[in-house]
Amino acid sequence: MKIHVIGIPSAGKTTLAEDLSKRLGAPHYALDGLAFVDERWTLRPASERDVMVAEILHEPSFITEGGFLGWTDDLLAAADLVVWLDPPLRVLVWRHIRRFGRHPRRLPSLLRFQILSYRRSAGAGPAKDNANQTRSGIESALWPWHDKVLRLSRGVTLDELVAYLDHRERRQA
Repeated sequence: MKIHVIGIPSAGKTTLAEDLSKRLGAPHYALDGLAFVDERWTLRPASERDVMVAEILHEPSFITEGGFLGWTDDLLAAADLVVWLDPPLRVLVWRHIRRFGRHPRRLPSLLRFQILSYRRSAGAGPAKDNANQTRSGIESALWPWHDKVLRLSRGVTLDELVAYLDHRERRQA
């Protein structure tokens, strides 16, 4: 099984991908590690990143996760399922506060980024290196794969998601 998990910051991508990886026995790849060379968000050269993506694509199964568009098209195309985590804004803000509350001076700008990611239209995102990192940008970017996108706007348990995967596999067999 090849699964790609996408969503804006604090949607729960990493948690879900790690849990799915353990349950399904598929390797998990956090795409932040491919996009950036350090914790200061220094961009990795595209040529290096593309080699890393190619290595993932050669795996018989994988769980990838991140909020990236464009350079992830090959991962989206190869995925059997794309899980789009799209919780309500109030949930995202609460998660962002819990996640970044220990940085009170940075929290206002982080929350502003979060809210703009949720509300702005495609192509008007707050991320300087990825203008489509918005809900509407994700929706537009996922359109070519709409038949394999599972958009989750409410929380689901891991058991519910695995049951969905089992049902989907039986239906496709």
